[in-house]
Amino acid sequence: MNALAHTAFGISGWGDPIGHLLDYQNESVGFSSKIDESPFIILEARHSNHLRALVSSVSGQAHLRCNAFTTSMIGRSASEQLSMTRTASADQLDFVAVVLYGPREHVEPLTRRFSLYRG
Repeated sequence: MNALAHTAFGISGWGDPIGHLLDYQNESVGFSSKIDESPFIILEARHSNHLRALVSSVSGQAHLRCNAFTTSMIGRSASEQLSMTRTASADQLDFVAVVLYGPREHVEPLTRRFSLYRG
């Protein structure tokens, strides 16, 4: 879930603002939340190679945003994580989570091979 939170939040930092945040508020408890109007559909892959292929297939498609989390992003410090990620070869990258954002008609063909996450 850590990887999902990082990749979902991180995708908002790419270029123009995306999504449409709604203000959910509750007066009795006094809280408010900003939640995107679009759904998050969580899919799972059988192994990291499927996620690597997904990331590669999105490369260069301007109408889609993609953000990935790999095990090289887990370490003692941010500088160590950055270095490990930058220098890893393709076969050393173990993908944990990938977030795609874009029009449904462009996302669905890329995600058909994945199954709905059942926890």
